[in-house]
Amino acid sequence: MKKIFSIILPLFLLFGCASYDDYYKLDEQYLARRQLETRNFETKDEELLLSSSAQVLQDLGFTLDETETKLGLITANKDREAGSTGQKVGIIFLAALTGTQPIYDVQQKIYVTLVSTKSKTNQGYNIRVEFARIIWDNMKNARVEKISDEEIYKDFFSKLSQSVFLTAHNI
Repeated sequence: MKKIFSIILPLFLLFGCASYDDYYKLDEQYLARRQLETRNFETKDEELLLSSSAQVLQDLGFTLDETETKLGLITANKDREAGSTGQKVGIIFLAALTGTQPIYDVQQKIYVTLVSTKSKTNQGYNIRVEFARIIWDNMKNARVEKISDEEIYKDFFSKLSQSVFLTAHNI
């Protein structure tokens, strides 16, 4: 028993004290991604900003999951078909030529998380929004992707700016 303990204890200490130096290390694209996902709005009315954000998300077809104005948080989602018909036809044709099972995307659920924080450098609030999706293929496999298309973020913030302006001026 002592012999087993004398072998297991050093192994436990060796592997049990593994280093996690890179665990909290940010990736190289972090700052660019944060800049893409964040905009400052010069308003003192956070509730108006969150209300406008919720309206824009609903206009874009999202269903609100959670809205917590005291925390400055909104989460929403929407279901969409994944892949185009042309893509599916091409994959099926290629699979028929090679004699393999075609695998193509059939459905996706797009998630959005929006967080409002008081700006520390200037007046107003920072809005940070993140889009991600789960995609299912015809074999019922799922994968998670972060959406990093610049146009989606620019379009969202453009619509949010317009909504904030219109709501603030009762138009």
